[in-house]
Amino acid sequence: MPTNIIAVYGTLREGLNNHELLADCKRIGLGWLTGFRMHNLGDFPGIVSTHENGGRIRVEWYDVSDEILASLDQLEGYDPKTPESSLYIRKRVFSPYGRGWIYVYNKSLDHAPYMEAGDWERYSRTSMPHQGAQSA
Repeated sequence: MPTNIIAVYGTLREGLNNHELLADCKRIGLGWLTGFRMHNLGDFPGIVSTHENGGRIRVEWYDVSDEILASLDQLEGYDPKTPESSLYIRKRVFSPYGRGWIYVYNKSLDHAPYMEAGDWERYSRTSMPHQGAQSA
């Protein structure tokens, strides 16, 4: 069965509300990914590429099937046929486990606070009373 490496940084992380989509998938790692900035969108985060190594985000790496990847695309509002109108874009990244994917926010972040710590799970545990439906 073909598999895909995916980096998750938001509500898909273990212990958070959308993790059930990955419950049957193998977590292959946990670490920091440089070159991204995390922003607080309320109930979920969004990230953007910094095109440099200045920012970093906490990610969990999973090995997922094509079917799970399609489910993640749907959750993230990503349509490969019309990426310009998608909420998130699925982009290639390099991981310690090979080439992988990550979802990058595709809308304006003008009013979304920058999260310097870059760790949504820690922020959720300490700052949020509840979590919404979106993910990444």
